[in-house]
Amino acid sequence: MTAPPKRKKKAGDFKKPHKQQTSLVDRKNNKPWFVIFIIAAILAAIPFAMGKYIEFNSPGAYDSGAYVYSAKHILDGAKIGVDEIPSAQPGTLLVNMLGVWLFGFSETGPELIQTLLQITALLLMFFAMQKAFGRLAAVTGVIIASIYLSAPLMAKFGNVKEQYMIAFMVMGISALIMRQMNGHWLWAVLAGACLAWAPLFKPTGTTAIGATGLFIVLQPVLKNRTWKQTFSDILFLTAGVILSLAPVYLWLIIEKAPVDYLPYSFVLKTILPAKDAAQAGGYIKKARELVPFSTQWPRVLRYYWVLSLPVALAIASIIAGIIKMVLAGFGKLKTNTKTNCDKFVLLLGIWWILDMAFVWISPRSYEQYYLPLNASAAMLSGYLIYLYSRKFSAAIYKGKWLAIGIVGFVCMVIMSSHIFAGVTKSPYSGADYGYRKRGYLPRIKEINKLRSEKLQYPWQAVGDYIRLNSTPDDKIYVWGWYPGIYVQAQRLSSASKAFMMPRPSPGKFETAINKLLSEFEKEKPKFIVDSRKRHI
Repeated sequence: MTAPPKRKKKAGDFKKPHKQQTSLVDRKNNKPWFVIFIIAAILAAIPFAMGKYIEFNSPGAYDSGAYVYSAKHILDGAKIGVDEIPSAQPGTLLVNMLGVWLFGFSETGPELIQTLLQITALLLMFFAMQKAFGRLAAVTGVIIASIYLSAPLMAKFGNVKEQYMIAFMVMGISALIMRQMNGHWLWAVLAGACLAWAPLFKPTGTTAIGATGLFIVLQPVLKNRTWKQTFSDILFLTAGVILSLAPVYLWLIIEKAPVDYLPYSFVLKTILPAKDAAQAGGYIKKARELVPFSTQWPRVLRYYWVLSLPVALAIASIIAGIIKMVLAGFGKLKTNTKTNCDKFVLLLGIWWILDMAFVWISPRSYEQYYLPLNASAAMLSGYLIYLYSRKFSAAIYKGKWLAIGIVGFVCMVIMSSHIFAGVTKSPYSGADYGYRKRGYLPRIKEINKLRSEKLQYPWQAVGDYIRLNSTPDDKIYVWGWYPGIYVQAQRLSSASKAFMMPRPSPGKFETAINKLLSEFEKEKPKFIVDSRKRHI
């Protein structure tokens, strides 16, 4: 038998659209794109590794020490709300309990877990951005995220609740994008699970949830998905939420933890009793009295300025998305709404705007509060890079677009240079340092000096003294906000509330002191440390 003759092509024939490749090999050019992935990994790993070196060599005197202490105390049998009143949210507490259980009474375990979570988040971000916006956008976005999320200017120390929260938000949004790009339903389940966990570290993790909810509901309205697809998305997202939160609720109920410590209890406080809402309003009012708006707004704008690169890229992406949407509405552009990545400007744009807005809630505006907006900005910037890639690929004469790309790259380097070299003025207070500090390079130099000269911070010296002059069964108490002394001393507290951030409320002080004295009578502390923490 002979093969049938091939049909000759006619003038009206057309080729089927080329299906997007998702394998590790670009079959069209026969070039393995995992080379691009490796290059991106190396470029992102440099600031990431520098940040981790800084974090692992910067012992946490404050929040991190508090989380580790609470984890150790509960693992030793303390009851939540009775013997131990943790300052950590349930997610932060669980991560620290796992870290302490695996690696002992130190920050090492939680820091390692945070590192693994961040690596996973960056990997998922890369694959989601590559799927939606292309390879150049994925490489650029991950590098920006790595630089700014590890920057000493904001990253503080390794065991930070914002870092855990950001990792889960990025994983959740990335999984949602994979699902919306015709991915498997398991992506939606994973998205729901990760997004639900973000507020377990800090309530501001709700920004990603809010963006997701609005995005999902608007998809059928904008005709990007059918109502049936949207219903299935909601169903699978909800399944992920239930599967991830049920074990946490079950554990806390078995442990008979206070109701106000359960996940999302902050939501109930705002919608149920008016008393709680009044207390929240009172807190904000008192905080405003301590830090007036006239002090806060220059502080916030100073931080926005040092984050000019991610902020500028995010704003440009939103503007470009709006312009393209308007042109499409007037019939100037033809788009395929089922596969077009334009729809993700809505998701990522709302997420970023909420992150930008949430830094205004607390009048103190600590540096770590500005970490989340860098993650959403890094992912949102992918849209702008995608538009540039399209223009570059479609151009017959690429010289102009190549020049634009080079200029853009140089601008990005200049705008982020202070993240590595340091700043001369404090973004928080505006005070002049007199020299560059808080960059990658100055911070590493400081750490190397401390290590080479075997220097300690005063609170570390106090902890070492207590450890050498007491037994493991002895109890101590640290007044103020230096919980790291407990970790350094490897000792527990005589009080159920082992540490406190002083507040200007005489009534609360009297109640707290009376409780302390009654607990000291039951078990006297071997040492009492006055940390002289005059932060507030």
